[in-house]
Amino acid sequence: MYRLTGISRAIREGTPPALVDAAGVVTLFGGATALLFVLSVAYWVGDRRRVLTLVGYAFVALGTVLLLKTLIGAPRPPAGTPYEGDPYGFPSGHATAAAVVYGGAAVVYERLDARMLGAVGVAVAAIALSRVVLGVHYLGDVLVGAALGAVLVSGLWVAVGRDPLRVFAFASAVGAVAVAVGAPESLLALGGSVGGLLGGAVLDRVPDPESRVEAGLLVVLGVGTVLALDGLLGAVASPALLIVGNALLVSTIVLLPVAVAVLPAQLRDPDIHYY
Repeated sequence: MYRLTGISRAIREGTPPALVDAAGVVTLFGGATALLFVLSVAYWVGDRRRVLTLVGYAFVALGTVLLLKTLIGAPRPPAGTPYEGDPYGFPSGHATAAAVVYGGAAVVYERLDARMLGAVGVAVAAIALSRVVLGVHYLGDVLVGAALGAVLVSGLWVAVGRDPLRVFAFASAVGAVAVAVGAPESLLALGGSVGGLLGGAVLDRVPDPESRVEAGLLVVLGVGTVLALDGLLGAVASPALLIVGNALLVSTIVLLPVAVAVLPAQLRDPDIHYY
């Protein structure tokens, strides 16, 4: 009853095929992979403390959703697209992540005006609805997921504000509990949170790019590095190594500007000339 199965079926069966294809694209913007790359690029070229705080919010949300899914144990819709790795559907991780990341961005950047909140609402609604259209969640799953995301953002902002260390410490604790109960994909939640905690500890020593060229170089090297590490993690089976590997992945994202900053100036900006 609480999952609104009848309405969900009507939405799924009444959606034209072209919109189903569009939903497959929209849903990516609430997934872990796309959000990882978007937040990484934002961190490398933007306000690092704000973005790293937002990343921490996302890891708190990930651990919380995985924990709740496992404790509740509600299965996904049987007629939906096969979904490997996570058999549970309530609450929706994509809807929660969308509310936390896009809503959290408005909060940490202090842009709580009507236009921004409207844009966040549209983005969260589109991502949430895409999950129902694709048949991997019921409408009740995404409504509760979006509400959970809003509650998490509000609570985290009040409790920890823009302090990445406190956010990742809390995310690590939630991730550890999720691992303890055997939640699917919880090794990512714990490892990534620990990596953010380690990187956040030296955040004040991470230099800002000195030019647009250096920022572009950082993004190019960063995306390549993240892709390589993510690919290597896909071949790892050991739980301990997965935790360590995910910690390495997130801490590498945080500390990569340090590595780029020590490159010779001529490599960081070919326009520099010496006389």
